[in-house]
Amino acid sequence: MLIYIVEDDKNIREIESYALKNTGYEVRAFEQTDDFNRALTERLPELIILDIMLPDADGLDVLTQIRSMPTLQDVPVIMVTAKGTELDKVIGLDRGADDYIAKPFGVMELISRVKALLRRSRPAAGSASIVQVGPVCLDEEKHEVTVEGVVCDLTYKEYELLKLLMSKVGVVITRESIM
Repeated sequence: MLIYIVEDDKNIREIESYALKNTGYEVRAFEQTDDFNRALTERLPELIILDIMLPDADGLDVLTQIRSMPTLQDVPVIMVTAKGTELDKVIGLDRGADDYIAKPFGVMELISRVKALLRRSRPAAGSASIVQVGPVCLDEEKHEVTVEGVVCDLTYKEYELLKLLMSKVGVVITRESIM
């Protein structure tokens, strides 16, 4: 599972990265939002850890941008920030954060919150869907696309774009309904 960290403080970024990598996650960390945005065009993460006070952008604006993008709107976001008043937390959660951790934080708590959020955001076993549009079939569990039964090799971005398009017009079949 890939986690993106957007944090300008090098020490905190390294602590978060180290802890998550040692827990078995793949991690990419970014100091600035430009690099983060570029990475989003290459590969989407399963979770984003986002600071509010960044040198090149307001983290809340970045959060709003994330929630407005169809490919990212369901990706869980944890705000990890020095802004820890009740009002700051309410604003972050109301803008779309799934969790909010104030600095300083405990590393074990961060890991537990990441695990809990990923556990809740994953589809239940067997509930991955198959989307069909004419001869094109997209299997979300296998991350596989076939056309008339022939497997198509797609890049990650091509797959995600096709999945988005097909979800708008296709017939969704859950694995439970075909078993």
